[in-house]
Amino acid sequence: MSNEFHPEDPQRRAFVAGAVGAGAALAGAGAMTRAQAQEASARPRDFDGKTALVTGAARGIGLACADALAARGANVVILDVAGQIAEVPYPLATQADLDGAKAQIEAHGVSCLALKGDVRDMTMQQRAVSAAMDSFGGIDFVIPNAGITQTGFLEELSEEEVDLVLDINLKGVIKTIQAVTPILRQQNSGRIITMASVTGRMGAQRFPVYSATKWAVIGLTKTTAEALARHNVTVNAHCPTLVRTGLLENDYVLSTMVPGATLSWEQFEGFAQEMHLMPTGFYGPEHVGSLAAFLCSDGASLISGDVFDIAAGFNARFPA
Repeated sequence: MSNEFHPEDPQRRAFVAGAVGAGAALAGAGAMTRAQAQEASARPRDFDGKTALVTGAARGIGLACADALAARGANVVILDVAGQIAEVPYPLATQADLDGAKAQIEAHGVSCLALKGDVRDMTMQQRAVSAAMDSFGGIDFVIPNAGITQTGFLEELSEEEVDLVLDINLKGVIKTIQAVTPILRQQNSGRIITMASVTGRMGAQRFPVYSATKWAVIGLTKTTAEALARHNVTVNAHCPTLVRTGLLENDYVLSTMVPGATLSWEQFEGFAQEMHLMPTGFYGPEHVGSLAAFLCSDGASLISGDVFDIAAGFNARFPA
């Protein structure tokens, strides 16, 4: 598919968004409990007719962001590899996860396109953008979230391991932004939210390449915010700490946090509680999703080029 932007009739876009939302609402109505329906009706629907593109959204933070936007009325395109990459030493999202994410998002009465693809592939990124344009007539919110990690001291990592993290965590984000920028410029509007990390704000000797990519994502965020400011596009970064997701909740990563020890999950929870100043340990990805929804709202229309810590007080230790 072509990534060329074709201006859409606003009335057509509103009609398409409304029609798919109504259809999805009817399809999912039987699956919602009365309590869920009441909760949904109480949420603001200020994103009705908007479209979001989220990568790495079959589970975890990506799904939480997509879900938070869908809950406020946005149609969503999710892109995820939904399969194992041989060089990644812990389980990645599956096709079942991608299918489940689509169902969860559509339960909000919106439409969701679930695409299986690798963010390292620029052609796939352009197809995702084209699919959003063809189906919904525009892209309003972009969250390049897909990422992986490798652990170990820098001298222990092979060239292939280093390249893999760089290609997904940094170049994958660059490619998403490259794919959407012409559309956002011509629309003269949009929001981009990148996913950095607390390790993009401080050193992390056992996550050296992961940390380097997250520092780079912050630099990319600020550069993109400057480049797109005159087109009414805001660009901000999230820096979470210890979120309960598949990237952290596996033996490979957890054993790196306390080297040489075999600990129970409860002990790791204690480690997280010691790290955070507020009384919380590992927290759910919905906290990241809530911030993403705020940064896409009208209330955040003049916030750009900034970095938002979600750190339960840990960031109070940072010098600035």
